[in-house]
Amino acid sequence: MSKGKIIVAMSGGVDSAVTAGLLMEEGYEVIGVNLRTWEYEAPACDTTKKSCCSPEDIRDARDVGLSLNIPFYVIKMEKLFQEKVIDRFVNDYKEGKTPNPCVECNTFVKFGALFDKAKALGIDKIATGHYARILEVDGRYSVANAEDMNKNQAYYLYGLSQENLKNTVFPLGGMTKPEVREIARRMGLPVAEKAESQEICFIPENDYRKFLAKKNIDFTPGAFALQNGQVIGHHTGKENFTIGQRKGLGIAWKSPLYVISIQDDGTVILGEERQTFVESFVVEDLNLQAWAPVSGTEETECRVQVRYRSKPIAAKVVREENQIRVFPLEEVKGVAPGQSAVFYPSNGNYLLAGGIIRKGSVVTYEKSDVSVLENSNVGVSVLP
Repeated sequence: MSKGKIIVAMSGGVDSAVTAGLLMEEGYEVIGVNLRTWEYEAPACDTTKKSCCSPEDIRDARDVGLSLNIPFYVIKMEKLFQEKVIDRFVNDYKEGKTPNPCVECNTFVKFGALFDKAKALGIDKIATGHYARILEVDGRYSVANAEDMNKNQAYYLYGLSQENLKNTVFPLGGMTKPEVREIARRMGLPVAEKAESQEICFIPENDYRKFLAKKNIDFTPGAFALQNGQVIGHHTGKENFTIGQRKGLGIAWKSPLYVISIQDDGTVILGEERQTFVESFVVEDLNLQAWAPVSGTEETECRVQVRYRSKPIAAKVVREENQIRVFPLEEVKGVAPGQSAVFYPSNGNYLLAGGIIRKGSVVTYEKSDVSVLENSNVGVSVLP
């Protein structure tokens, strides 16, 4: 018996292809959809350099559709992608932030806009090849970590709404990448051996500085300075730097220097590694998953992850209606405004919430002895 219609977002890669094949085997009536998000220049179509969202990928997705004998469509999303992903990417760098375009793409394009298209066609459910799972926790839906932590993509999915989560299927959440490739071979899919892309899809050379230059933004030159105000050099544009960056500064110093903060006037503050450790920061633009909304203020403990490949660390947090104040209880450094922070329970692998690290809210330790993180009850005295 058919489980009904489901739209599968097909990127042209092996993960989404196997997703479509597995759902067919489960009894779904699968409709394949590719989201065209970017008008690519000819050099960017070199599939030896990238394998996500290019014209070649659209053809690969179409070939998978033909192999599985399912309907396949391409939906133009260039305008929305430009507004929600590319424009924000450029503006964040102009404002001294470090953007996270994959989060914005998932939130507004791959799920938000695709769900709108699906509902307009009378289809309730969608599926993607993300490595993640969905749990129901105390009556709310939440993204949970994948079985394969090397592929886990929960961090990028915190922006999904409760309605999105209720109607999304992640068939690969309990699988490893080798298992997925083996299924693709069994199904005879033409992309079974296709390489993965580790790049931002609209930056095929993985050089965001070159991309910003092509967008004709005005780079803001300025000084390299220490936290005490001492100027130790100059640079050609604050947009070339991110918080926590060590390589490529072009500054000779008695010890390695790191980017501590980026000022609006172009000044880039540098410091030693010990000065990158963070005492507190604020997360805004929240989306709640397992956490229910709060009125007033709530203090709790949880774990927070501040970068895709970083390990969640223990923290005390103060939840408010529109923001979360975070006081790490373990060492964490290089917290970058503009990046996403996601929250897990102290003993759980599902998302409570996520949001964007606010510029100007990151407080770093200036003491020479970083053991203060281990020897003091960090942040407790300032909690309400």
